[in-house]
Amino acid sequence: MKKCLGLCAALALAVTLGLGQATELVSQADALFQEVWLSAYGPAVAADLRAKLESAIDLYTRALNLDPQNTHILNMLARAYYTLADIFLPEREKQEFHEKGQAYGERSLRVHPEFVAVERERGFVEAVKTSTDVEALYWTYANWARKVELGGALGILAAALRGDDKKLNALMSRCLELDPYYLAGGPLRAYAGYFAKHPFSKDYERARELLLEAMEKHGDYLENRLFYVQYYLLPKELWAEARAVLQEILTAPIEPYPLMNSYCQVKAANLLLEIQGK
Repeated sequence: MKKCLGLCAALALAVTLGLGQATELVSQADALFQEVWLSAYGPAVAADLRAKLESAIDLYTRALNLDPQNTHILNMLARAYYTLADIFLPEREKQEFHEKGQAYGERSLRVHPEFVAVERERGFVEAVKTSTDVEALYWTYANWARKVELGGALGILAAALRGDDKKLNALMSRCLELDPYYLAGGPLRAYAGYFAKHPFSKDYERARELLLEAMEKHGDYLENRLFYVQYYLLPKELWAEARAVLQEILTAPIEPYPLMNSYCQVKAANLLLEIQGK
């Protein structure tokens, strides 16, 4: 009996110490991620920022080994992998890392027993309706959608044929219900991308409505304006208006979102060159 009590006490102490170590690792990882998030992007600093982000991912991964059900860690891994792939990796490497981000996002969703039970009985789409974790929903979608997009036209078509579009629709519909303004209108712009790229039922007017709302509420987040160009003005061949919005992006302040806004300015400059003669 005494041996059993002693073993239980030792296990409890080990768990407590492990969780304490995980908390410290997460604190370090959060600080590194914020440092990257609050830095301006540019060729001269890109390698340094990438290294810091990769260090944050390593810290989160070590923390997850100690606390595998921690949704903050899982959500930050999904977000960090998205950021790493989207901004810092060459095109040929992006898809693999978005897959990793998607996996962590789905794992976060499945931490919740109700999600798992409903998914087992009625499928993923119905399970998504039970989730209240906007971060898990959003970063699962963001990585998944970008992974599909990187597959090109055939990849998008294949994803729709296997039913990915219904799952993506469910994720973003739920995000809109819970918090359409998460990350400066993230669900609004993400859902706009869904409608602009769907292979069977494109709806550019719906994409426009969503992006106008995002820009109205969060015009200082430049990706909302960039998406308006990419997902509405360019498909509609509104070249003059597209050039005007891109010029606005190039002259806009990068605060309070220095990493994403400065990166959007780089993309806007490249896009402006592509459409200059149109």
